[in-house]
Amino acid sequence: MVIGLLTITAIPTTIGVCEALSAQKKANNAQKEKAKFHITVSIPVGGGRSVECFCVLGAGVLWIDHPEAPVPGHKFSGYYFTYPSDEQHLGLVSTIAEDPPMLNWIYVDKDSHLLRHGGRSATLGHVIGPWGWSDDERHVTLQGRDDHFVAVELKEYGRWALFHDPDGRVRRGEMSLGGGDDDGSTAEGGCPYRWHPVKLYRKMVFGMESRYVKGEKGEGENSK
Repeated sequence: MVIGLLTITAIPTTIGVCEALSAQKKANNAQKEKAKFHITVSIPVGGGRSVECFCVLGAGVLWIDHPEAPVPGHKFSGYYFTYPSDEQHLGLVSTIAEDPPMLNWIYVDKDSHLLRHGGRSATLGHVIGPWGWSDDERHVTLQGRDDHFVAVELKEYGRWALFHDPDGRVRRGEMSLGGGDDDGSTAEGGCPYRWHPVKLYRKMVFGMESRYVKGEKGEGENSK
């Protein structure tokens, strides 16, 4: 009987601990979502070794500042933010200028699969999320995956841009992207443009990787 009473007495304490852990987990997630970061990708240059390139915003597009095709844009500097919709997806925003520090949403064009940026009105009808981070918290994810992004050379603009390619249409050359007929060293199956699979690396602005923010089970725990 005494043991039974002790067990019943301990239940409120256990519930309290669980509630406290849940609250801490939510607080850690909120902290990670607000942490500002840049986005970089690793891409081969001249058929040789891969180099890290920053992603920049300009003319409504998320470009890659490729050393062989530099882009004069605003370096992505953003964070996660809940998109105002019924789904309440976790969205992704970035500043588009130093002064004034205006924010744009990052989204995927539903027709071209191109990563773009714009005000909320520009995002309507397109893919706006959910954005997030990989299990090791090093890479950006979209719809739970970090391996569906592709860097594509748009020869019409002389630049490299980012695409989201979950169904492989960009890699198979089935998208009308414009820009010539060069099948390049990475083109496959007669693809009319050069492309490379990439992951979007979260380069934290203040140097602290979010995976070092203590999670529910300790440091390095991805609590999302």
